[in-house]
Amino acid sequence: MSLERLLYGELTAHLRRMLEPVAHDSFLFYNDTTELLRGDIYEDAQVLDAGCGRGTLTAWLAEQGCSVVAIDANAERVEHTRMLMREKNLTQHVTLEVSKLPDAFPVNHFDIILDCFSWWHISDWGRLLTLCRKNLQPKGKVVIIDTFFGWKTTLEFRQEMREKWQTALPTFNECRNMLIKREFRLLKTDSIQEAYVKYLDALCGKVHEIEKEDLGTLDPLELVEVKSMLEWFRNAAHKEELAATRMVAELTESD
Repeated sequence: MSLERLLYGELTAHLRRMLEPVAHDSFLFYNDTTELLRGDIYEDAQVLDAGCGRGTLTAWLAEQGCSVVAIDANAERVEHTRMLMREKNLTQHVTLEVSKLPDAFPVNHFDIILDCFSWWHISDWGRLLTLCRKNLQPKGKVVIIDTFFGWKTTLEFRQEMREKWQTALPTFNECRNMLIKREFRLLKTDSIQEAYVKYLDALCGKVHEIEKEDLGTLDPLELVEVKSMLEWFRNAAHKEELAATRMVAELTESD
């Protein structure tokens, strides 16, 4: 089964909806996510939602009065977002694009570029942050809510990450240094590990609930693979091999 289907397929979406009605493609509960964002989002901000998934956070951004460019590498998820914007009557606030980062980065001068558990599978963060710098207003912000390799991450886990997910995350310090090198000033750096673990524990609990019930139209083989994936992330979170972090950085004004 493809990585895309495991992470974002209908079965995984079904599990997320079992947890909360506004389930999204993040690895935090919706309310936890919006509380982390609230202090940096403001009315009339030009925002790039850089990995919009099914559009739940895109809708929240538009409801805060932001003008949003929402992108995702998957055309089906972009269409989900489009349908949600129509349902909520928010289409006038949102521009949608199918775009794979960092190969196709929207050209604009954004006030905020947002990553919410969308960049962990991107290996070339240096190029990605260079493009962020190029497409931000002076004093614009990059808001990152994502996982990094932490000080507890073993070499064995890094190799497993490369083999299993075809990616190599930066460490927190590497990301910080890349931002500073590109003339960003760090405003916030917070561990969100507790909220990350809480969500994964709850999601794995829903898998166990489904296993005890009549699967109906669900594919039992797909359930086995999704369970294995979620338990892998859950174990990595508990061991802090993956360090969930909020990082907010502001682009300094050019001379």
